[in-house]
Amino acid sequence: MSYHQTTVSGFPAVSLRSAELEVVAIPSIGMKLSHLRRLRGREWLWHSDQIPLALPRAGASYVETADSGGWDECFPTVGPSPIPSAPLGTPQLPDHGELWSAQWTSSVYELAEGTTLAASARGVMLPYEFHREVTLDRVEPVVRMRYLVRHTGDAPFPYIWSSHPLFNVQPGTVLTLPTVSQVKLDAVHGRDDLSRGDVVSWPGAIGGDPERLLFPADGAWAVKLFADVGPSGRMSLTDPLRGERLDMVVDSQEVPQVGIWINCRGWAPLGRRPYYNLALEPCIGAPDRLEDAVLEWNAARTLQPGEERRWQVEVRLPE
Repeated sequence: MSYHQTTVSGFPAVSLRSAELEVVAIPSIGMKLSHLRRLRGREWLWHSDQIPLALPRAGASYVETADSGGWDECFPTVGPSPIPSAPLGTPQLPDHGELWSAQWTSSVYELAEGTTLAASARGVMLPYEFHREVTLDRVEPVVRMRYLVRHTGDAPFPYIWSSHPLFNVQPGTVLTLPTVSQVKLDAVHGRDDLSRGDVVSWPGAIGGDPERLLFPADGAWAVKLFADVGPSGRMSLTDPLRGERLDMVVDSQEVPQVGIWINCRGWAPLGRRPYYNLALEPCIGAPDRLEDAVLEWNAARTLQPGEERRWQVEVRLPE
């Protein structure tokens, strides 16, 4: 087990390594995870060839300036959103939340379990501390991400949290959600058979067979959808060409939802070539905009003064 300083596109980074895995984080870019792989395996995180890594600018559009790939964290919203019940004239929460542009502090230390990168950031528009620990298991090919959010103010506020890993998928990649049978659409591009707000079968209505979604070679469409992750708490990606698999596992009592952004060259910001990627996002609350989660979907959570909330996401890269 080891860690060392490195650089990614010229930015200082921290590489954590076990006997089988490597994870790389860039502290100055919102503590973004830029690499996730087996040492002799494929890179699972998608990297944009159109938006380079850059220091974040608070208040800028995430999709225009920071959607460079990797794994970010979104809190207390994903889509830009007013703060529900805030006084008139209060600025809205930024695109993809506050954490991708926050100033993080971090340290690396050794536990019996494995090497851990611990990092934290503070809220700007709402009073909270957000903590994430990334631990590489000393024995198993597993990355554990432990989260804690703490209310530091004197009035409750609603929130949603979403992990935001963008995965490198190709035609033929298989997505399996063992205990999901229906999904609700939040955004649709390039498809006339689906609309925002539809509740449809998974994966059949999206284009899969009864048990899995196979990423297509053709098509120019993209959808964002949400589901209750179900009792298994498991989500799986399989690359049949490389013979590799990635599993994400949560406790569905802690992390009840999953957001899924399937982009088959169906969307990109204006002026850019459409992307081919997948965001598979264990989350707390839905959909992407906090205001919609509170007023339309009734799926936001509320943090009380002094309250702490903890949860975990486990990523497994089995042989």
